[in-house]
Order: sequence, then structure tokens, then C-alpha cells
Amino acid sequence: MYAPAMSDCALQYIGTGISERCRIIEIALRDLVGGENSTLQTLVNPGCYVKNGSVHGISTHMVCRPDVPRMEDLIPILLQYVRSRQKPGGYVVWIAHNARSFDVPFLINEFSRCRYSIPSNWLFIDTLPLARKVMKSAGHLGAKGLPKASLKDMREHYKFPLLGTEHRAMADVNLLALVFQSITFDLKLTVPDLVGGHSTWFSEVGNNTKEKKKI
Repeated sequence: MYAPAMSDCALQYIGTGISERCRIIEIALRDLVGGENSTLQTLVNPGCYVKNGSVHGISTHMVCRPDVPRMEDLIPILLQYVRSRQKPGGYVVWIAHNARSFDVPFLINEFSRCRYSIPSNWLFIDTLPLARKVMKSAGHLGAKGLPKASLKDMREHYKFPLLGTEHRAMADVNLLALVFQSITFDLKLTVPDLVGGHSTWFSEVGNNTKEKKKI
């Protein structure tokens, strides 16, 4: 499948934990086409205690406050941002590192909890399997013989500078944009290759069939 009219958005967020039942506390998006207003970043009020603040630097006090939007308030803003960047009649391709196991199920769960449907024209590309191919070819293997391919590993492999505060959503999005470009160059992947062979519909992940609000 080749989608000539498509928009690519890099996605990263920070959560209260790694379970799908945990909540998003920061989200960042970047339209890889660039241009004016090509990014969206905000803290998110999860309405619950935030763990692991020493890792990402986000405390309960920072997000559990009335001036920080809740996810149910943020989803319409996110959808409007995507529509403003989307090509008429095209697809939206989300790019995330470990998208299939973490980012996409997490986002689907938040949409479902807030009773919204994931748009039917959303696909995603998981950069983690692609990164593992690059690192395996380069001989960067961990203790169990598996490729070391976290975003941090990829930053060190490509010798990219640290862009902002480590483990924060916007810094990770900016890094992911660079890593994605480098990975596709190293693997000689064209747009048809990526969309036809490395993308997945959101609808193919998890159960997104509960009654939800119309978009």
C-alpha cells in the first residue's frame, strides 16, 4: 500500500508507569514535514499520583493542578492539530519507538477511556524493529546477544547530541525524528517500503470497539 497523500508525525509521551492502564502525563508530537506550528507539547493531568519522578522529572504537583489539561480535554486539541497538518484525503502515519508494545496501546487506551474513537485513517510505524536491524548489522549487541536499540542506544550510535532534558517527551520526539531519518537512510527504505511493509493500522492493535464519542 502506498499513500502518496500522507502526514508523518513523531509521537512520544511520558506515563505514570508502563502498564496500559497507567496514564499519560506528558505528550509531544512533531510533524516531520516541519514548518510553522509543526509541534505540539503539553503536560497532562492524570488525576492520580505520579511515580518515577526521579526518572522523567515530572512530579504529581506539576501535573495534578487545574491549569494542566486532562486527557479528555486534550484529545480534541490533538485531533485538531492532526487535521491542521493532514493532507486532504490522506493517511496519518504515527512514528514511535516501541509503538506496537507501548505507545499505540497506551494511546488507544486513553482514547477509549475518554470515549473517543481512533480515526480510521491512522497508521503507525514502530521504529524499534528497524533500529534493531541497524544495530545488529553494526554489531551492537547486549548481554543476551540481542541488538541494543533503545533511543539512547541509537543516539549514541549516530553520535547525536542530547536534545533537551533526557526522558522528556519533546526531547525524545526531536531525537526520534533524527533517528528515523538515519535508520531509513541506512536501511535504504523508501516511502512505499515504509508504508507498505512497516506500517500497521491502529485498528489492528487491541480492542477499540467500545461505545465512544463521534469525532
